[in-house]
Amino acid sequence: MAEDPLDAVNAFVERAYVRLQAGEMLTYCLEKGDKAPMLDLAQDLVVAGPQSLNALREVLAEVSSRKAQLQEDMRQVILDLDQKLKQYGVSLNPAQAEPNAFVCLSIRSFLRTLRKQGVEEKQVFISLELLSCAQELAVRLLEHLRLLDEVERYLSDWLWGLVYQAAHEGRTSLNHRLT
Repeated sequence: MAEDPLDAVNAFVERAYVRLQAGEMLTYCLEKGDKAPMLDLAQDLVVAGPQSLNALREVLAEVSSRKAQLQEDMRQVILDLDQKLKQYGVSLNPAQAEPNAFVCLSIRSFLRTLRKQGVEEKQVFISLELLSCAQELAVRLLEHLRLLDEVERYLSDWLWGLVYQAAHEGRTSLNHRLT
């Protein structure tokens, strides 16, 4: 039997609405640095039962999409810094360009890199200022990534719980029909 085109449109609109709501909630959580509203949303969906399985999947997909964007933003911050530093004759070594190492890069370590590369005093000050600004932004991005990681794990756990519940309910209703 063919699916009603209106049902397909309704399903699409519902998924888009859930993603939009999840996106707004994620933006709020990231601004406040608090994952609790997203966890509450997940709990509400779980309490609603297996019929909210698709909505929970959409929320999880939105979290994954946001994480991918933040990872790309982090990569871009480091790349932009590297390009600006090259204008002053400075190159980050590959280990320093890794996101976690970059955030933890100390001024002392960076100064050693500058000395090894023979950077002049004037460029040292500019390079340190560029590094400071980029690290500040990278730290915020990393905090947001960590929050999204926690939310993603939480949602994944509940998603598996709902899948199990849906499968169990399906098996129970099948047993009732067979008896």
